[in-house]
Amino acid sequence: MSLDDLVKEVQRKIGRNILLFQKLEYLFKYIVANGQFSGYSSEIESVVTSKRASVNKQTMGQLVGQFVESNNPERNDLSNHPSVLKEAYYSFDFQIETDESYYKHQKESLSKLVLERNNLVHHLLAEFDSTSLDSCKKTERSLDEQAEKVRAELNSVQSTAKALFDGREEMSKFLLSDEGKKVFLLSFIRQDPLVVLLVEIANQIVRKDGWTLMNAAGLLVKQHAPDALALLHKGTEYKSLKSLMLKSEMFEFNEEKTVKGGIRVLYRLKGDLELSHA
Repeated sequence: MSLDDLVKEVQRKIGRNILLFQKLEYLFKYIVANGQFSGYSSEIESVVTSKRASVNKQTMGQLVGQFVESNNPERNDLSNHPSVLKEAYYSFDFQIETDESYYKHQKESLSKLVLERNNLVHHLLAEFDSTSLDSCKKTERSLDEQAEKVRAELNSVQSTAKALFDGREEMSKFLLSDEGKKVFLLSFIRQDPLVVLLVEIANQIVRKDGWTLMNAAGLLVKQHAPDALALLHKGTEYKSLKSLMLKSEMFEFNEEKTVKGGIRVLYRLKGDLELSHA
């Protein structure tokens, strides 16, 4: 192969590798932009759109850093979910389970790959001697070795991107299903401040037989959450504490006779059910 042909081959392989790096960068953008987000239903679309716009402006180094840390086995993100929900709240977090060894290996290998990409884009042509046959052959070998490393990483990241895509699809299908709608509604109801308070009352003011008087609970709710109770009474769906409790599917009820011949209502949590604030 003549020197001119070899120079053209090197230039072709430079373009090939830049394209491979662009494909890898695109996958990182997709994963970082779509792997984690949260917000109220009325703002979730703008939250996702804003995050995607921000991600599109980031460098490959920044993207790789977020990608690697999202799979850090020691990651302990405490989501800032609102303590009181004003409307439906969505939260999505995609993470690949890894061990410490794999995490460190991935962090190191991807960091090196970012350096190689930056060198290819910003420095290689300046260092490449197109008049030297030895320089051309050395650069060509280096580009081929680099291409193999990028292709291997592409295969791995493509698998992650596919898993994320499939996971989002499954989540969407579930949320649109009858079962998903019920689970979402239950989760929303169980975070209602009145339900939270009724659970606390049931745990703290309980008789030896495990039951709590509804009348006593009602008085405590009126004392500690008058505004929430007033909103409940103004509502069209849940017009009483008991109707809200029944809808939450967290409580069971009982009735017993009083010494004066009347009837009083009691309630307790079902089984070992505990309220989750997550």
